Amino acid sequence: MDNDKRKHWWWLWARFAVALAVPCTAPSTADGDEPHPWLATAPGELVRFIDSGGVEIAVDDDRIRQAGKTALTVFQFKVDNDFRFRQHPLPQRNVKEEWQVKINAWMDQPKLKLSHRILIQSTFNPPMPWQSRLLLHEFDHVAISTDPRLLKIIKRLLAQRRQWTAKWVQPLPPSVSEVRERIEATFRGDVMRLDRLVQLQYDWLDSESANGQKEVGDRKEFFLGLYTLDGLDRCKFEMDETMREFVKQRISTPASLKEIEAHYRFR
Repeated sequence: MDNDKRKHWWWLWARFAVALAVPCTAPSTADGDEPHPWLATAPGELVRFIDSGGVEIAVDDDRIRQAGKTALTVFQFKVDNDFRFRQHPLPQRNVKEEWQVKINAWMDQPKLKLSHRILIQSTFNPPMPWQSRLLLHEFDHVAISTDPRLLKIIKRLLAQRRQWTAKWVQPLPPSVSEVRERIEATFRGDVMRLDRLVQLQYDWLDSESANGQKEVGDRKEFFLGLYTLDGLDRCKFEMDETMREFVKQRISTPASLKEIEAHYRFR
């Protein structure tokens, strides 16, 4: 390795701030716009979802028509926190201009911000909206994505230490910014997996309730089963043994299930 290349090659411990989110295409209430008037009249048992889940209600006929629904709830979570990471070079293989870096990265207490946009049709105007089965069905969606078990899974997954070997084929060793890009891509992949998990649970609710036209057969059994090991396996949510044990010991306990039963007891 010549001197110009060597000076770029070092062992490093560092941290950096980043915000990760799944792209969202649903309309958002712009600054200065008035919130939908229904939100001000929500019953107390739903106010907790509106506040903790960042709920907005908006009219979007085109988006609903494209989705083939009568209403639609769009969920998004943002993760805003510091990454911590260590990197050090590995011995070079006999491959020209291939650089290998061993990376250890983790988030320190991930901070989550949830948002939900309930999209309704312009023709949907029931005289008593909070007694509407359709609107309450959309709040079942909000309840799924504010489920305390899901939030624990998100924080646990993103806070896990990751160790992997990254490779670059280029004339010079990777810079710090290039390593950061790889780290962000890894964690962004986890964010996408979590978003997919929520969407699968949404789809299951729609299937069991005919898109809110009927009640699910056994409400308690349905919602309690969402984030159990069986429920996560049904969604093909990949977990290592550490995460599986966490779900078993911290999420599927009797005390946790009592909390979850209360979480869904709003209708």
